[in-house]
Amino acid sequence: MEQEKILSTLSEKLGETSFSPQTLQTYVELNPIAKGSEPDEAYWNKAVNFLKGMQGQYNHDVATRVEDFKKNYKPQPTPPTPPTPPVPPKNDDELEKKLKELEARLDAEDSKKVQADLLKKVTAAMKAKQANDDYVLSKTLQGVTFDTKKTVDELVTEFLPKYDAEYKACRGYGTAPRTSDGSGGTQHNAASRYFERKGKKEGWKKN
Repeated sequence: MEQEKILSTLSEKLGETSFSPQTLQTYVELNPIAKGSEPDEAYWNKAVNFLKGMQGQYNHDVATRVEDFKKNYKPQPTPPTPPTPPVPPKNDDELEKKLKELEARLDAEDSKKVQADLLKKVTAAMKAKQANDDYVLSKTLQGVTFDTKKTVDELVTEFLPKYDAEYKACRGYGTAPRTSDGSGGTQHNAASRYFERKGKKEGWKKN
């Protein structure tokens, strides 16, 4: 879709706004669509939400400046040259900076949602591979930022060895990190084998 058409559609979806066409064009230029592609509903929703949020902040800033001026202005006995009232920001660089800051916040929120979803999927997939010790699993995945370019299977393959190493560090080397029954090895089984060997050696355990 051509830039002019995107700008026209965006203006329609946004409705009444205090932003100039130049400001809207700046947003469209900062968020280009891949050549040959059409903007989808997610693109329009993000653009409208972003610009409405930006407009709210913009209006708040202007109102604050006007209110500050009213509070601080004191008429002089001899009429001096009146102070210049605050002018709403029109500098494209300032608007572009605010646009980028708001967009960065939206992207950060999207990233958190993606990471949380990946954590659930990777955790479930690792448990399916008998990595069932919840404490060890949480330690293995604590503070991890997943590579979103990898599939869940690839991430599981990457983190299973780390789970095994973490298991040995937490539980010791006497039990297997992962077993088919999900126990990850148990102290009960280790103790049973110990007493069986001890009984046979001392003669009080029959073969």
